[in-house]
Amino acid sequence: DREIFTIMQAAASSAPPDAGKVADRILSIMIQNGCSNDQSSDHEEKLTTIRVEIERQCTEFCENINENASFLLFSDDELAGLDDLDRYPVDETTEKRRVTLKAPDTLPILKSAVESETRRAVLQAMSTKCQEENTRRFENVLELRQQCVDAMKLYNCHAEHELATKMAQADVALSFLTDMVDAYKTKLENETKLLVQLKRLELGLSSDDDEEVSLDAWDLAFYTSQFKAQFAGVDEAVLRQYFPLEHVKSTILAIYEELFGLKFERDLTAEVWHDDVECYAVFDSTSRELQGWFYLDLFPRKGKYSHQCVYPLSPSFEREDGSRVLPSCVNLGNLSPPREGKPSLLMWREVQTFFHEFGHVMHCLLADTKHSIESWTWSAVPWPGGVQQDFLEVPSMMLENFVWEPEVLKRLSKHIDNDSSLPDETILSLNNSRTLMTGHAKSKYLAMSLFDLKVHSEPFIAPNEQPESTLDSRRYELDGEIHGAASLFNAMVKKYTGIEQIPGSFAGASWLHLMQGYDAGYYGYIWSEAYAADLFHRFELLSNEGKSIIDPNLGRQYREKILAPCATRGGFELLKDFLGRDPSTEAFKRRVQKPWTPLKDDRMLESLVKNGRGVLFDL
Repeated sequence: DREIFTIMQAAASSAPPDAGKVADRILSIMIQNGCSNDQSSDHEEKLTTIRVEIERQCTEFCENINENASFLLFSDDELAGLDDLDRYPVDETTEKRRVTLKAPDTLPILKSAVESETRRAVLQAMSTKCQEENTRRFENVLELRQQCVDAMKLYNCHAEHELATKMAQADVALSFLTDMVDAYKTKLENETKLLVQLKRLELGLSSDDDEEVSLDAWDLAFYTSQFKAQFAGVDEAVLRQYFPLEHVKSTILAIYEELFGLKFERDLTAEVWHDDVECYAVFDSTSRELQGWFYLDLFPRKGKYSHQCVYPLSPSFEREDGSRVLPSCVNLGNLSPPREGKPSLLMWREVQTFFHEFGHVMHCLLADTKHSIESWTWSAVPWPGGVQQDFLEVPSMMLENFVWEPEVLKRLSKHIDNDSSLPDETILSLNNSRTLMTGHAKSKYLAMSLFDLKVHSEPFIAPNEQPESTLDSRRYELDGEIHGAASLFNAMVKKYTGIEQIPGSFAGASWLHLMQGYDAGYYGYIWSEAYAADLFHRFELLSNEGKSIIDPNLGRQYREKILAPCATRGGFELLKDFLGRDPSTEAFKRRVQKPWTPLKDDRMLESLVKNGRGVLFDL
């Protein structure tokens, strides 16, 4: 809107420093999105039309995923290997178990189901979910985003437009991802050999047998889980018995209270949208000043957002009279629910996720900002503001590191039968295996991040033949071959992991991130993880010195230097202020490249990690 743009220009030139900084940011956002004094009404209308259509297609894409009610049916024999079949209700018509495509249902099967065909069927359903409707929407949005950039005439591509205000620019993001691919390369190669050997063992083949064995996509989680249980002392089914949700929840809240000097009080009078939802008021434990409110909505249900996230409900800012509008947010989870009187028992990954997401809750509620545009939010929320997107995950990823600390694990764990904490040996095994078997998962993530940048950066290549529709004209080049978006996704995952994807599938059709504001930004997770490791090193030093990692003094510094400023300062500036030096990714690289060392001698393991020619490789 030209009138608003002119007003903001005047405000920026005459406002006091703090308000002028905000006005400059608003102007920058407007300019980035094509606003200027000399734009014509036709130009403005064209951009608006394109953006409305992008929003419509993205909304329909996400709704289709969240409302998907697909399920598979399996007999008990087909689910052999799972520790708790009762989590899957029995279908009255077929008397088989109903398995939805939600993570609490699918992950245990991919990790534990002995029948390869069962795992294949589950992964195929996951990889093709919403594909028929959403593939076209995905490609439409790519085209519309490029049309929007072309109309603005400020950027060459959508990725350049999106990265203009982030910590990393387009070339930096690409080189960072390439660097991470190299960092994981040896780990990926060695773990692939190991998993192949484990599969050969399962198939009854000796190292002298010349029969070729390859890994399928549905083998990865299964053999990884098998290896960790047999040789690394990390058995997912056993671990789960130590993490009843109610205990984990109360402990996570208690740890955050101690670390940041807070007090959480359940508000039973608050209006909620479902019986599962809980509301808490947050107070500073010293001043008793109210900081805001958070809601916990932790279980999956029909039509609900199907991923994990924290969604802000109101921003933090000062009114003209100096009074404050306090922030509030909701932690939307899809954790394993209780079933038929049995308590919810969390998978280890779910414990990590809960701890991580609650870090976002803290970032939202502890932001101490004068203007709403500087408070905590993210790109899926329909108001502008928030930290640089590739800094968004840094604070909560730093906090997620706490779950690996023995002190914290002792408190988080409480066996469902006897109330015991995790044994010291199990905690040692868990920590020792932190980066074990992460090569494939991280390499696939890196492939998806590179795909994200590629489809939002490169110009479309028209095919030689006449396309049947405008959609058919979008092609991308990879290693001398031309691909559509769907085949490019599978080709890039194979290139960087060595694993063929489900034939004819396009997992991007159920990939929420690129339609929820992470377009040309999916790299931000590992970018954040790298800088979070640098931040965590200050807390890690306490543990190394035999002190409690839950240190209120250092927690106060983190609250004041990282969380409270929120978007009033850039990501690198915040990092440097807390660290007292320039940030680095070296701590993360050391963690990634640290070889796994078995805690005890195991002849079977030694035999397993030998390849067919008897050469032992470094794990």
